[in-house]
Amino acid sequence: MNTDKEVIIYVGYPSAGKSTHVKKYIDEGYFRLNRDELGCSLNEIAEKLEILIGNGRKKIVIDNTYGTIKSRKQVLEVANKYEYPVKCVWLKTGIEDAQVNSATRIIEKFHRLLPPEEIKRYNNPEALSVTAIFTFRKYFEKPTIDEGFSQIEEVKFIRNKKPEYINKAIILDYDGTLRVSTGENPYPVRSSDIKILPNRSDILKKYRDLGYILLGISNQSGIEKGLFSKTTADELFRETNKKLDVDIDFEYCPHHSFPVECYCRKPQPGLGVHFIEKYKLDPSQCIMIGDQTSDQTFAKRCGFKYIHPDEFFGNVIELDDDNMQLKKSMDFFNREGLF
Repeated sequence: MNTDKEVIIYVGYPSAGKSTHVKKYIDEGYFRLNRDELGCSLNEIAEKLEILIGNGRKKIVIDNTYGTIKSRKQVLEVANKYEYPVKCVWLKTGIEDAQVNSATRIIEKFHRLLPPEEIKRYNNPEALSVTAIFTFRKYFEKPTIDEGFSQIEEVKFIRNKKPEYINKAIILDYDGTLRVSTGENPYPVRSSDIKILPNRSDILKKYRDLGYILLGISNQSGIEKGLFSKTTADELFRETNKKLDVDIDFEYCPHHSFPVECYCRKPQPGLGVHFIEKYKLDPSQCIMIGDQTSDQTFAKRCGFKYIHPDEFFGNVIELDDDNMQLKKSMDFFNREGLF
């Protein structure tokens, strides 16, 4: 085969970073075939590839998702027909990083996270649905040489750290972490329901004084269920902050819990991405505190350290001696190298 001609096909999750990675080939003179740019189907991409080859184009790069053997078949058949070697570049970006990339792209484009109805309305790569990423995972078939590729290059995803993103934060779940409800619901729906858990204020003030930004996130599906309004939710978060005697910038997801159709519902990373962009946070210096598995998963997706509130706040026990409670917490911080 003539090595001065080549077709490159990218394979990987939506929002895997293909557009960034493919730039190096474009800079080397490869002609790019991209379905989203051209507004066409995958079948039409194969047709356009044949036209380009017929017109003498030697170097072509195609950066669509190509998640199945069937979706890749036509392009491979066209290229192999004209004896063009086909290199597969498999971006092995995990689903967590793809979700972060997608949420970041939405915030960069729209300056906010979009609710499910807006994501459906836009229906384009700049507002990729959460379900599109999960659907890809469900149907994805690994590329193999047997399909007709001349070679397969596996590329590990590396998130580039932005030099100006240097700030650190404590990110806090609210219900079950900072407060409990004394009412009939598992979360407060009125101010009188709010009970602050022990030792929260002292520890949070200590971190604040060490330069950590205090941030709060929460899933509030009670809004979608009609138990209370967004206005009430805002009031309850402000009242919680007042009882804690600390200023916590908070955001929450008001949408239903199932099916998940938004990026703002934990464990989706949207609210973490929102705060990273808003405060120019360095995720490696941030700590997520929450009592649910969803909090731990959220932290992993965002690149935050995760600590359970029982550890972070000093093995929460009701003690008469507040100083002893604080000492237990400080011992934990010192062991973890946080102070």
